[in-house]
Amino acid sequence: MKYGKLTESIYDRSVRKIMKSNGAGLGADCAVLAGSAVCDGILSGQALAFGTDKRTAARAYLAAVNYVIACCANRAALGLFDTGAYITIMIPERMREIKVRMMMEVTALQAKETGVPILSCNVQVLPTVTQIVVSCVISAGLEKHSEGTIISMKKKTLVDEDIVMTKWLGLEGTAVMAAESHDKLCQRYPSDLVNTAADFYEYLSIAPEAATAVKSGADYLLALREGGIFGGLWQLAAENGVGLVADLKRIPVRQETIEVCEYFDLNPYELLAGGSMLIVTANGEGLVHTLEKADVPAAVIGRITQGNDRVIRHGEESRFLEPANGDEIFQYYAQVETSCN
Repeated sequence: MKYGKLTESIYDRSVRKIMKSNGAGLGADCAVLAGSAVCDGILSGQALAFGTDKRTAARAYLAAVNYVIACCANRAALGLFDTGAYITIMIPERMREIKVRMMMEVTALQAKETGVPILSCNVQVLPTVTQIVVSCVISAGLEKHSEGTIISMKKKTLVDEDIVMTKWLGLEGTAVMAAESHDKLCQRYPSDLVNTAADFYEYLSIAPEAATAVKSGADYLLALREGGIFGGLWQLAAENGVGLVADLKRIPVRQETIEVCEYFDLNPYELLAGGSMLIVTANGEGLVHTLEKADVPAAVIGRITQGNDRVIRHGEESRFLEPANGDEIFQYYAQVETSCN
C-alpha cells in the first residue's frame, strides 16, 4: 500500500464498513460528544500496542479501557457517560489490505462486547514502520456527584491491607508470543499448549473483577500491563507512598506462560501483564472468595507495609524490588528481529 492515509476506497471497505457493521461508532478526525449530564470532568486513558497479530489494535483498545475502568473506580466516581475511543494505527508498506480488514473486524467485535464505541480510527502507512503500531485513547465524562462536590481523588491504600492479584501473570505477553511465534513454539511443545497460550486474549478484560472489587469495598485498583507483575507492584507502592511485601510463591502463573518464557529465556514476572489486576483491600481472602464465585481466579500475594521498602519473598529469602526496567516483550521482539536478519 502507498504511504500516508489509506485511500478512500480501501478505508471505506476495510475500516468504515466493518466498524459500522459490528455496531462500533466511527467519526472523522474529530468527534463531538453530545452532552447528556452535568460533567465533573473528563477522564482519559491511553495505551499502545505493537506487533504483527490481527489482535494488535484490539489489545491497545482493551488496555486503554482497562485503565479507565481502574481509574474510575479509584476516584470513587458514580459512573461514566459519553465514552468513546480514538484509535491511530500505523502499518508498514508491505502489509496487505486483508490483514487491515481482519484487524478491524477483531477490534470492532471487541468494541461491541465492551460497549465503548470507536469514534475515530485513523490508519496510516508509514515508511519507517516495520510492524503494526497502535495508539488508543479513551475519553469519558464523569457524572457529577449529587451533593455537588468535586469528585475525590483516588483512595489511598492502608498499611496492613492485603494485595490481591487476579488471574495470572504475563497473560498478554504470553498470548502475543504464542500467536506470533506459533509454528516455532510447536516444534518444542504440544500444539494444544501453544494454542491455549495464544487464546489468553480472552482474559484481557478486567471489567468483571473491577466491578466485583468495587462492590466489595476495595480501596485501590491497578490494571497491570507493562513491566509485568513486578512493575505493577512497584507502581502500586510508588503511587500510594507505601511499602509492601509480596510472596513470589503466591503469585499465580499458568504453565503455558512458564514454557513460552523458558523458550525465549524471558522473566515472566516482568512480562506484559494486561488482563490482570492488583487490588488492595482489608479482607483479601474474602475478596478472593467473592471473585472465585464470579469465575475470576485470584490470590492474596502480599500486604501493604509502613515505610517505603518493597520486598519480594521467596521461601526464606527476601530481596528488595527494583524499578521496572522496560518489559520482557521488547526482548522477545529483539530476538525475533535478530533471527530474521
